[in-house]
Amino acid sequence: MIPEYLAGFFDGEGTFYLGKQYKNGKEYPKAQVLLSQSGDNGLKLLEQIQEKYGGSIYLHLRAGQHKATKEAYKIYWNKEEAIKLINILLPHLILKQKEASLVLEYLKRNE
Repeated sequence: MIPEYLAGFFDGEGTFYLGKQYKNGKEYPKAQVLLSQSGDNGLKLLEQIQEKYGGSIYLHLRAGQHKATKEAYKIYWNKEEAIKLINILLPHLILKQKEASLVLEYLKRNE
């Protein structure tokens, strides 16, 4: 899978998130890089992405849960993997280049 394809996929379906989380009454910054897909074909696609670009795949919803008609999966990248992935994708992103840059800046600042 070439970086241009994955960048296009991220522009449409991916998430570069920089926000806040709360734990024990305290606010902490949170950064996430993830993709979601559903069904067997979606899982196969995420597995192909994982094979080349790392990440961890999780079952997010089971069929029938919250009106889901089929299983939904997410692939997340840890900090080191996310930095590497964003550096690969950044030159090819169009719609989410700004969000990816902000997440990358945050992750690098907190290495």
